[in-house]
Amino acid sequence: MTARSLITNEQATSCYFRTTVEHPYRKALIQICEPCNESCKHCFVSATKRGDYMDWDAVRDQLIPQLIAARVNRITITGGEPFMHPDLIPIIDDFRETGMSVGVCTNATMVTDEQIATLAELDVHMNVSLDGFSADSHGVFRGRPEGFAETVDAVERFAKAGILQGLLCTPNNLAEDEEYGHLCEFARQQGAKYVLLNPLGEMGRGASKSSQRLRRPDDHMRHIHGLTMPFGDDDLDVVHIRFPNDDKPLAGCEAGTIIYVFTKGEVTVCPYLVFAARTRVSQHPDTDFIVGNVWQHDDIAERLDAYDFHNRWKVGDNPTCGGCSLSDGCGKGCPAAVVASGQRIGAVDTELCPVVPRQTRMLPVVGVS
Repeated sequence: MTARSLITNEQATSCYFRTTVEHPYRKALIQICEPCNESCKHCFVSATKRGDYMDWDAVRDQLIPQLIAARVNRITITGGEPFMHPDLIPIIDDFRETGMSVGVCTNATMVTDEQIATLAELDVHMNVSLDGFSADSHGVFRGRPEGFAETVDAVERFAKAGILQGLLCTPNNLAEDEEYGHLCEFARQQGAKYVLLNPLGEMGRGASKSSQRLRRPDDHMRHIHGLTMPFGDDDLDVVHIRFPNDDKPLAGCEAGTIIYVFTKGEVTVCPYLVFAARTRVSQHPDTDFIVGNVWQHDDIAERLDAYDFHNRWKVGDNPTCGGCSLSDGCGKGCPAAVVASGQRIGAVDTELCPVVPRQTRMLPVVGVS
């Protein structure tokens, strides 16, 4: 169940995910609950303290068997904040009983020592959001200044237990530039395997005017790239997702291989496609990318196989891509970014394309292993 990296030296990193799995397997992100104890300015699900929770019995009896049938061998549990779910640990235990690799994306402000000990026994890896390295940046960005100290403490406890995998960072204008270097050094000290940096997007809560003012422009993102790249080595992978690209062809799309299950049961071929489709400018309804509902349908595996994203939609189907000298080595970028920019799938991923004029970045990070 080894993950396959999506990062190469030959192509610009266009997919929002760091890793995928080999065909014919799939990786699934599971939104185990909608509520969150923080109110992050970039949250693409606009999570609040209210919302639904997946039922433990339903996860065990309906969700897990269908994921097995769909050849899912790696999952990432997300939310909301997963640790708000009262049955998080037994649900993880059920997933691990199947042999699936399990990761959790968390703000790391609610976890207990007892939970950490159990997670270590279950061999679960933790991915923690850290959007700066001070209470005035990370804490304010997430709506709880006290959250910074809580998150740092939990990261240290995850590291001590041997279950820390990565730190997920959304650069923003609340943080001083040197904080990103401090964050990478902290990751190295704690034995993290990666730091993933991803521009602040324009979906959900991130679409508000106040959040837009926090977005780092391209020249600042280049500067952050220069500050953080030296921390990458054989022990720490520093990943720059959708940073400015000046000359490389683009990577491709993993829709259909990396799937998403919403708390209410909708199964989509990619989370970003659905949330892009829910933006005000989208020309696609979200139903274009939802194959069914795991609580209502018992044939999700068949629906996923029948959907076949790359036969249904032709990425890069436009004159610019068709006549470009880079085309043979180009994966045509992210169709979700195209949808979020108000275009139909097939248009140029203008955020990253080095040939056409660059447009504003649109999408946020989900945060995955």
